[in-house]
Amino acid sequence: MYAVIDIGSNTIRLVIYKIEDGRIRALLNKKSPAGLAGYVSKENILKKSGIQKAVAVLTEFREILQYIPVKEVFPFATASLRNINNAPEVLDAIRLATGFSVRILSGEEEAIFDYYGALQTTDMSHGLLTDIGGGSTELVLYENQAILTASSLPIGSLNLYRRFVKHLIPEKDELHKIRKEVRRQLKTLPDPKRPVRHLCAIGGTARAALQMVQSCCDMEPFAPNTYPPDYLQHLLNCAEENPKAFIKELLHHAPDRVHTFLPGIAVLYSIADFYGIESIATVHYGVREGYLYHLLEQRGEIHG
Repeated sequence: MYAVIDIGSNTIRLVIYKIEDGRIRALLNKKSPAGLAGYVSKENILKKSGIQKAVAVLTEFREILQYIPVKEVFPFATASLRNINNAPEVLDAIRLATGFSVRILSGEEEAIFDYYGALQTTDMSHGLLTDIGGGSTELVLYENQAILTASSLPIGSLNLYRRFVKHLIPEKDELHKIRKEVRRQLKTLPDPKRPVRHLCAIGGTARAALQMVQSCCDMEPFAPNTYPPDYLQHLLNCAEENPKAFIKELLHHAPDRVHTFLPGIAVLYSIADFYGIESIATVHYGVREGYLYHLLEQRGEIHG
């Protein structure tokens, strides 16, 4: 068995995996809604309170791992530490307190591992993959099970919430500003040069979106875990027309994403609208599985 620790801007997660017949299977999944992006100062420094929060969560994970016979632990961080100016200090504090040596993934690495992870469970023939995190959004254009472009944008559900939203639930004009910023960022990416009709969505925002779509929309017969982008607009309309009922439903499905859900949906819908997407498929494997697969394949312990 192997353990992967994912230190994200919104959550820190520990997952235990078993390798069976060359496939990765998750056995245990524990997350903490640490919200590290909320501890970052205007100078782009992770405050001492944020470092203490990360250390506390990782210490708890270390204690859990004492009772599980894992072969190795692979801790990594994404935009949570990639986008701050005192990353070396944070890495040293984590190493001294927990013994974990954390690798910070570049935006391109994160995007590529997102793709590798999705590839474990999905036929990636032609389309676009996205992972909307708390502090960044990754996009991978792929064709014939090969990556054409892999990009990372410095926008995520949590940092957009902090930049544009005053209260718990974004107002209409705030969502408009978020969508405008997303489109501005998307225009900096390479042109796909041919139509992209299918969007593969991974990560917490994508999973929460699927749960809310299944709960709030009268879904027509579609492929499993797949829906048209119009359903996301329906969710945004529901939140605007009856915010109390919407929050109640959201608390049932994704209580730890009450404040970041709608900014994340705005990002997901903006991506779909920008590229003319016809269908969105939610895939449950992503960067953690892709990172583990990559490391084990490099060692010859698993074969592609």
